[in-house]
Amino acid sequence: MVELPRIRWALAVAGLGLLGTVGCVRTVPYAQRMQAEDEKCTLLQALMRQPAPAQAIQRFVAEGKEEKAPVVVYVRHPEEATLERFFTGEPRCANDQFKVVQENVVDAVVVYLQEVQGGYAYDAQRSSPEHLTMEGRPQGTVRKDGTVWVAGADAI
Repeated sequence: MVELPRIRWALAVAGLGLLGTVGCVRTVPYAQRMQAEDEKCTLLQALMRQPAPAQAIQRFVAEGKEEKAPVVVYVRHPEEATLERFFTGEPRCANDQFKVVQENVVDAVVVYLQEVQGGYAYDAQRSSPEHLTMEGRPQGTVRKDGTVWVAGADAI
């Protein structure tokens, strides 16, 4: 006769194996997540070269508060009345004038994205965490053209 502890042990091992297999299917590999975050950074880099976002960054840096302007990026979902952070985890996206941050800062350049066919409409403005908004007039669009993001002032 098989002892009860051995049966429990066998069931536990089988359960962990099943859980591990199912869990692995739903988990996005680290390299794939980093590639997606790098793609988001490439999009943001293209967008920040456009006149309105670039001016917001330049004004912030000119004030001398910080060496690099903190930038927070949200995706607007007006049909759900929600804002979703664009970057997941701790973003590594920066250049010589700005750095993307996730934490709430008192003053930052906030970039709002809204999905449109083939890309995003955007607007960028100075704001603080208590003044985030679902309102905003698009300043332009950014769309994928092959492997690069191309920004423009398309009519929305």
